[in-house]
Amino acid sequence: MNREYHRWYSDHLGRDMELLVFGHAGRPVLFFPPRMGRFYDYENWGIVHALTDRIDNGELQLFCVDSIDAESFYNQWAHPSGRMQRHLQYERYILHEVLPLMHHMNAIRDIIVAGCSLGAYHATNIALKYPHLFKNWYR
Repeated sequence: MNREYHRWYSDHLGRDMELLVFGHAGRPVLFFPPRMGRFYDYENWGIVHALTDRIDNGELQLFCVDSIDAESFYNQWAHPSGRMQRHLQYERYILHEVLPLMHHMNAIRDIIVAGCSLGAYHATNIALKYPHLFKNWYR
């Protein structure tokens, strides 16, 4: 299975961000980690392995992003407006940094968004706010 690690400095977040890509082709899946999760959790928990056949057959290409939940919704030290501002920066990171990488690596524009726990919130929220970018979404 093709596995690629990506890390870069995010101008939108002001820090390094990491993600993993699994597969070489197929429907792109933007996979948000669960609450306070990391980009490697779905691999460590065996979820990527469970999808090996679909990934290797070129049916799916997973893009597993990192979260900043500890800096946004779960930052107990920040004022609620500051938490929301940080979340909106994360959203801009997804829209203006992750999606261009996905488009560069995969010509299919019918992106699936998915996640568990708070990742399901992130998936649903971004899909409903930007339906022209995410035609299909799953929780």
